[in-house]
Amino acid sequence: MKKCERLGYDSVWAYDHLAPYWLQTPSCLEPWTLLSAIAARTSNIKIGSLISNVNLRNPALLAKITSTVDNISGGRLIVGLGVGDRMSLEEMHSYGYRFPPMSERIELLRETVMVLKAMWTGKEVSFKGGVVNLSNAVCLPRPKQEKGPPIWVGGRNPRIVDIAVELADGWNYWGLSKRKLIELERRFSARCMELHRDPGSITRSWAGTLSTVPSGDMRLSEIMKTEVMSQIDGETAYFIASFADDANGEAYEEFAAAVKSIS
Repeated sequence: MKKCERLGYDSVWAYDHLAPYWLQTPSCLEPWTLLSAIAARTSNIKIGSLISNVNLRNPALLAKITSTVDNISGGRLIVGLGVGDRMSLEEMHSYGYRFPPMSERIELLRETVMVLKAMWTGKEVSFKGGVVNLSNAVCLPRPKQEKGPPIWVGGRNPRIVDIAVELADGWNYWGLSKRKLIELERRFSARCMELHRDPGSITRSWAGTLSTVPSGDMRLSEIMKTEVMSQIDGETAYFIASFADDANGEAYEEFAAAVKSIS
């Protein structure tokens, strides 16, 4: 984390999985505990959740958690939220969580964003939604950021794009074909027009895993740039990369160089 801060990275992120399904040995740290530790050990770099599964924590509890981390960081938190996907089903069931239908998860995401904003700024919050019910819930101390941390929603479902435009500060995507990305961008632009919202006010970010091994005569930064450019559109201006477990400091230096060449 210190190296990323020295290299001028804008942010570092933790994923929200209790037992990552893609690892042979599903070992990982709980993300919000980890982010609080990173916040205490860094000074300038932003910290974020990529992405926090709304099914794992009651929205009122999540408001307290995020407010706490924002205070520890001095106001450097970005709250990334998502609904989980089919690959999370076994993981969630093993921990005793329900895996609701997509329609319910989407509604929970929408209501979570509304609850976070209300609790970060209100005194006593009562909320009765389709999924969430609160009575006089209090979130003190409030976040360090005056209106609360920015909220980015992540996902590839069109209804998640709608929530990003309606309620959030950013939209994160990954693993999209160019055709699907074009479809979602059109929906994004149409919703912005309907709601009279400036598209530039919503951060569009890409996330993905990048190579850490040079190939032929190409520098690693050039390989990374090519990989990123093949998965984004011209309106995406924020890039979040993950690397293999054996990645060394050079990978972080090369990704910094790749992003500068894209920008």
